[in-house]
Amino acid sequence: MEIGQLKIKIEGFCKLVFNHQLSDAFNEINQTIDEHKNLLYLKDKVRKQVEIYTNLLKYSFTNVKDPERDSIYSKILNALYGIIDEIKLSMIEENKYWAINTIRQEINFDFQTNREIIEKSILSGNMTSESNKLFKKIWISGVMNDEDLAVIARIVKSKETSWVDESLIVSALTISSIMNFDEKKLRFLFDFYYKGINKVWQRAFVGIVLIVYYYSPRLREYPDIIKRIKLISKEKDFQKNLQYVILQIIRTKDTDKISRKLHEEIIPEVAKFKPKIEEKLRLDDILKDQFGEDKNPDWEMVFEDSPQLFSKLEEFSKMQIEGSDVFMSAFALLKHFDFFKEPAHWFIPFYKENKDVKEAFRFEKEGFNSDLFLEGLEKSAFLCNSDKYSFIMNIRYMPDVQKNMMLEMFNAELESMNELVKDDELVNKSMIDKYIVNQYIQDLYRFYKIHPNRIEFTDIFDDKLDLFNSEIFLNWWFDVELYKNIGSLYFKQEYYNEAISVYNLLIEKGFNEQSAFEKIAYSYQKLGDFENALSYYKKSELFDLNLSWTYKKVALCYRELDNNEKAIDYYHKAEEIEPENLYVQANLGHIHLRVHDYESALKHYFKVEYFAPSNTKILRPIAWCSFVLGRFETSIKYYQKLIEHNEASYADYIGLGHVYWCMGNIENAVETYRNSLLLASSGNVSIKKDFLEDKEYLIKFGILSFEIELMLDFLFLDQVNQNLL
Repeated sequence: MEIGQLKIKIEGFCKLVFNHQLSDAFNEINQTIDEHKNLLYLKDKVRKQVEIYTNLLKYSFTNVKDPERDSIYSKILNALYGIIDEIKLSMIEENKYWAINTIRQEINFDFQTNREIIEKSILSGNMTSESNKLFKKIWISGVMNDEDLAVIARIVKSKETSWVDESLIVSALTISSIMNFDEKKLRFLFDFYYKGINKVWQRAFVGIVLIVYYYSPRLREYPDIIKRIKLISKEKDFQKNLQYVILQIIRTKDTDKISRKLHEEIIPEVAKFKPKIEEKLRLDDILKDQFGEDKNPDWEMVFEDSPQLFSKLEEFSKMQIEGSDVFMSAFALLKHFDFFKEPAHWFIPFYKENKDVKEAFRFEKEGFNSDLFLEGLEKSAFLCNSDKYSFIMNIRYMPDVQKNMMLEMFNAELESMNELVKDDELVNKSMIDKYIVNQYIQDLYRFYKIHPNRIEFTDIFDDKLDLFNSEIFLNWWFDVELYKNIGSLYFKQEYYNEAISVYNLLIEKGFNEQSAFEKIAYSYQKLGDFENALSYYKKSELFDLNLSWTYKKVALCYRELDNNEKAIDYYHKAEEIEPENLYVQANLGHIHLRVHDYESALKHYFKVEYFAPSNTKILRPIAWCSFVLGRFETSIKYYQKLIEHNEASYADYIGLGHVYWCMGNIENAVETYRNSLLLASSGNVSIKKDFLEDKEYLIKFGILSFEIELMLDFLFLDQVNQNLL
């Protein structure tokens, strides 16, 4: 069975248990056990729980009250979760070709025979390869036995263990718990967090957040864990640290945003009816450049954790400092070195004393201070640990000339960046904590996305990662400012479905600010759901603030919903507040044109021309409306202006030809129509169609229907003759 299929099956079991559909859960689990011989040993365990559950049900519907009923029911749920975990582990072991099984066989033997040596080495504080063995032992274990748990307990209490070894143990506990839940491992993560060793507690905190999110429904059956979850929320900087983690995890969605959008976020475009005349006159172009009015200028997109460093660096640096994983694609190709064959090395913090790093810098180069360089790289906040090792390993195998050039270039850039770091907010402890968190999450992301055996892992980053929607987050970790920032980031990154969910949660929790309704409305608008957008814009209108912007948005929604009368009404409301707003004037022109009120449309288009004489795009609808109203001289004047500014399209030449023809100037009409043919890129059939769509106006000004057909044949006669040759 593929890991993806196994994951779906296990999630199905867990969902049944979580929803308290235990009869269905027992049936599904039994069926799976019967289908796999290596699972038959679980039959008695399931039978025992069925028996307990049967008795519980019997007593539940008698007059005898059982004070232990809820406790027994909770134990049944935990037992079922445990059976599900065993099914998962056994089915992984069934696939002998999986690399993780090879690691399991090797390390179980090694660890069993050398447990004391490994433990002694780690407790001594000497950073050796023994920590890699403990890492693998923890990683591949299901539920840990008492002896292994005792080893970790002694390491937690030790004051001699190196922070590097502890950080590796924390990482092993995290990825192991994600693979197979074990509340004892989660307790150890809490222990490492409270131990407070710098660069370790931040990693432990990330692990706690991920596991609490991933197993949120299950954790409610563990009172001791729930107690710790409640207690940790009372820590001084808890909300700030939680914000760092959640915002960085959200940013991982952007690491491969294009492919994610293709596979996960494709939103069917709402078919919008636009009259042909709007397309022909290119009305949308009028608003694109000068009159565009999209997001509310009053919205603040600044987060509490955004450093002032943004203003000092270019866009690339801004993205990296904010936490965007801009180097993922560049360093993905540099994970093939032997260094990364050791699973622990995907998580080892970068430190200059590392023997592999020292080995890479054994070459001598006069004038180059490798210690200073490595110290700068270690402190750098602009690469995650994994990428720092990739860079060093790559340097190691470069030819000397290329190596020296690369080091000099990188060293200069590193010094420049670290100088900025010194002078800015990064000297603040909380900002250093933030960058440790960001880099660690990027390390995790690389492990799950690039590791050669990643198909065998439970990739938490493949899930929708809606941490804000977790039962535990909402019940015990909820904070208004945190959720506002989560919503703002989703909104800024254009994840509109998630933004809607977050802001709705805020509203449900009593957050009653106009910005929440505005952003929900705007998100629906961007998703093409104009009915819901209109509903929330109308709610926003009740706040009696930002009325001009709100009126314009309400009008837009009515326009998209083909309620032109209401759209005109709301654009006029906006016009009363901002009489010289060109966006409003242009849209009023468009809607009046749509309802064939050309006189009113022309009035608004003239206003746009008056206030923005450099906008040549407004000439087009003025020329057309003037033609329809029979103001031929005015129409010719504006079509000629379009031609002078090289703005005229083939449709404009058709319009100008109409004007000449209606004035009786057939020679100019034919010449202008032929110019239209030369400009056309969409083919003759389309031109004929566009021409005939204007038939009613030609007839209105005295052109006979029969003459229109003759004119078209005359224009295309040359083509007919050519085809006959």
